[in-house]
Amino acid sequence: MMTIEEAREAIRNGEIVIYPTDTVLGMGCNPFSQIAVDKLFQIKKKQNKGLSVMLNNVKKIYDYCEVNRTYEKIISDLLPGPITLIMKSKREFAKGVTKNGTIAIRVPLNETANDLARDIPVITTSANIHGEKIAENIKEAKIIFGNNCYYLEGEKPTGIESTIIDLSTNKPEVIRIGALYS
Repeated sequence: MMTIEEAREAIRNGEIVIYPTDTVLGMGCNPFSQIAVDKLFQIKKKQNKGLSVMLNNVKKIYDYCEVNRTYEKIISDLLPGPITLIMKSKREFAKGVTKNGTIAIRVPLNETANDLARDIPVITTSANIHGEKIAENIKEAKIIFGNNCYYLEGEKPTGIESTIIDLSTNKPEVIRIGALYS
């Protein structure tokens, strides 16, 4: 197993890391590296654009997303936690990360995940082949992804995906009911 410092270095170097979040095992990479994002899409067999980006601090949302006054309360009430917020992006990420000018943002309630995203944002998508069952633990993830990824141990996820709320329009909309409402 690798240390948190080694995992951060792997992310900076364009590698894919599988790690625990507060919800499910995540797999991620540097959201600004086109090579890393393309590799993630290939490994995951994902074809649709749009990935979540994990931050380690709620205040950083303002650096990456457009936030209006209406949504400030939603952000402060729900994050950190098992929520993914879809918001208008203020930054350019590697192609495939954003979708129609929006970015999905997570700030997990998980020390390992937050530590991983301490220096730079990290892609956070479920550790599975797209459309298939999510790996329940690192051992299962290694069977699925083998040497294509690095693996970071940490707190055990709940096993329930995040609730997704779209804040990119004038009216908030729950896209997926997940861990927040379980």
